[in-house]
Amino acid sequence: MLPERAGRTAVLLLISALLLAVVFPAVSGAGGPPEHSSASAQGIEAAVKTPDDDKSTPPGQNNGKARDTPEETPTPLPSPEETVTPADTPGEEQTEATPEATETVTAGDTPEENSRTVTDPFPWAGAALALILLAGAFVLGIRYLGIPGEAATGSEAPAGTTTLSDAYRTVLSHPAGFPPELAERYERVAFVGRGGLGQVFSAVRRDDGRTVAVKIPVTYDEATGKTFMKEMRFWEDLTHKNIVAVYSVNILPVPFVEMEFLPRTLEQLEKPVPVETAARIVAGIAAGLAYAHERGVIHRDIKPRNILLADDLTPKITDWGMSTTLAASRDTSVAGFTLAYAAPEQIAPERFGRTDARTDIYQLGAVFYELATGKAPNARESLAGFAGATLDEQPVPPGEINPDFARLDPIILRCLAKDPADRYQSAGEVLDAIETVMGVAGDTTPTGPAGEERT
Repeated sequence: MLPERAGRTAVLLLISALLLAVVFPAVSGAGGPPEHSSASAQGIEAAVKTPDDDKSTPPGQNNGKARDTPEETPTPLPSPEETVTPADTPGEEQTEATPEATETVTAGDTPEENSRTVTDPFPWAGAALALILLAGAFVLGIRYLGIPGEAATGSEAPAGTTTLSDAYRTVLSHPAGFPPELAERYERVAFVGRGGLGQVFSAVRRDDGRTVAVKIPVTYDEATGKTFMKEMRFWEDLTHKNIVAVYSVNILPVPFVEMEFLPRTLEQLEKPVPVETAARIVAGIAAGLAYAHERGVIHRDIKPRNILLADDLTPKITDWGMSTTLAASRDTSVAGFTLAYAAPEQIAPERFGRTDARTDIYQLGAVFYELATGKAPNARESLAGFAGATLDEQPVPPGEINPDFARLDPIILRCLAKDPADRYQSAGEVLDAIETVMGVAGDTTPTGPAGEERT
């Protein structure tokens, strides 16, 4: 036991001893044995008198008989309502009942019976009080000492806890899904969300106390592992202020990636937003996409949930799990996507062609539309309705829903063109258009993982 815990135990024992010292004398009576605890001196003297003690004894002589041989039947003493009158027998002393005697002794009772009349009629009341006080002291002591789980309450410890018996404390274990192999690296782990093939946790690094995000695969099968590591290969080489920074990627002791932690997503931002705020956020996303496109990487899953926000609303693109290279995008495989923000070529590649950088531009337009109106451009009640509207219907111009955005209608609607050839052909063109209308532009300057410019 630690010295501090031993000191607390000593304090608890001292308090219990003091309680015992105070309670048990009160129970047993401070004035002597229980049967005499409330008797006065005169009452006790009257109770032990024999009839012969009241007779006159010449000076200097002891009445031994009165002391050694008491009468079998004592003379009744006066009741509280009576006063003893002069005795009929000559030689007897005239005596009046004193208040002390009348309170203690009643007529017709023997001294032994008189002594029982002052005994507590409920001898266990004091003991019960002592037990209640001791039980209260025990409960308070348990809480004070911090004894966990079953030792304190008799019930099982909550699920997901680990009891350190040597320290008498309970600590929360890592949440479900977080690899125990990473427990020595991180503390205060909390589940953040799940998307694609990975799940994300916030955690505090033990070595420097920095809060980071830790992403791990949902499962550890071969296919998931390959996709996860492919995402990391694309992501760790992208260092821009509008892309979530990757700090560390490793496959040991388990596959994981450590990255910049931002607690809020664009999905959580209340919409619609002011037009200047929307233009600045979209310009930042476009800047991050332009930087990635220049390095041959396309995202293919731009949506509010995959845009994290700094405290100043700087957007940062995350979750590159659906990303690929421009060269690989020409294959015939079908990648995953989110229907509400999907480009026509993701739904019907045979009609609109393969995905490329212009797919990201369409999804950027869908995000811009939602910031302006509060809803996705092709919102319908069913999945089939979503898909049909994306392929064949033109969305309502956002300025008709929110007049503040009327001047941005041409930019948003061009991003949402069905045919990729009718859209902006690069994210840089989107930046130029926003700057022309709003005077807001993104920054494509490469930055390091901590947000500083690279040299």
